[in-house]
Amino acid sequence: MAFWKAWRFSRGTAQPVDPAMRAIAAAISDNLAALGLFVDSRPYGRSFFEIKASTSPKLITTPDGAEASGIALLLAGAYEPPSLVFEQINSLQRGLGRAMVEAVLDGAKARPDAFRRLRVNDLSPRLPDGRRWWEHVAAAHPEFDWVITHEEPFNSAR
Repeated sequence: MAFWKAWRFSRGTAQPVDPAMRAIAAAISDNLAALGLFVDSRPYGRSFFEIKASTSPKLITTPDGAEASGIALLLAGAYEPPSLVFEQINSLQRGLGRAMVEAVLDGAKARPDAFRRLRVNDLSPRLPDGRRWWEHVAAAHPEFDWVITHEEPFNSAR
């Protein structure tokens, strides 16, 4: 019974989405759709948006997947500081990964006061210069505060 009370309570107290979050999510979604991707953008409460985009209508964003290219993001306005989190990215087409990231960053610039912190867990291999792919992206966009981690997921095979 408690589950149903909580479910009814959470549905009945929906808060309006922060207009800045909505504007950024719309700009990012439009930019990703302009790349020819299928896009799904959903608010969660007042301060969170999840955005998925993929070359597949199934919205596949599995890293190292062989079926489709895609990206998954979380706009976390409730984090301190507010953060844009790159959750997953996969590109089967050379240059599409960079194009998806640029589309996201351009969308974030729609309201530069809302998100300065960008988070990513970079598991890409080291490039010939010794840096990883996301480190190059961060260097190209110093207008953002980057938090780049290199932690293996808990469910990965060892």
